[in-house]
Amino acid sequence: MRITKSLTKNIKHNNLSKPEIDSLMNKSKSGDSRAFVDLSRIIREISYSYFLSKHRLKKIINIEDVDDLTNDVYVAFARHYHNIENAENWLRRVLFLTYIRWYKMSKSRMMYALNENMWVQDNTTFGSDMIDAKTIMSTVETLSEEKQEILKLRFWEDLKFSEIAEKLYKNESAVKKMFYRTLLEVRSNYS
Repeated sequence: MRITKSLTKNIKHNNLSKPEIDSLMNKSKSGDSRAFVDLSRIIREISYSYFLSKHRLKKIINIEDVDDLTNDVYVAFARHYHNIENAENWLRRVLFLTYIRWYKMSKSRMMYALNENMWVQDNTTFGSDMIDAKTIMSTVETLSEEKQEILKLRFWEDLKFSEIAEKLYKNESAVKKMFYRTLLEVRSNYS
């Protein structure tokens, strides 16, 4: 719904109607380079506006990512404009999928960074503390992915059990039970 409003707003901002955009698309496909440049500018403006709104909502932190995502959409347009039947529908879909792909990749990078930071040795800790942390982490890595995910969501992302349950499509009591059993399992390795 938001994408539709954003597209409509940007199309009106550019003083273009749907038939005019379709006309630009048809001219671009037939080799009119001026029409392609105009349509490319519109695609970039709409894309930038969409990703900038995500930045303002703090869903995209770095403004550089806004530029990169805008460029990704433009490159996709430049590669596939010959096959696009409806520019507005295509753009709506590509904006959404580009954002989702970026979001998933940024989440996985953040999880990787968390794992890497856990292994960095801190000069203020004693050697035995680091050995215990490494040992515990190696034990956690032997757990099933589901158990690891619950621990990570609870400890690193500081989510409530209800939020974890929602994210994993489970009921809250099952998540709590698995969380506490997992802690017992980890603890039993050191008793």
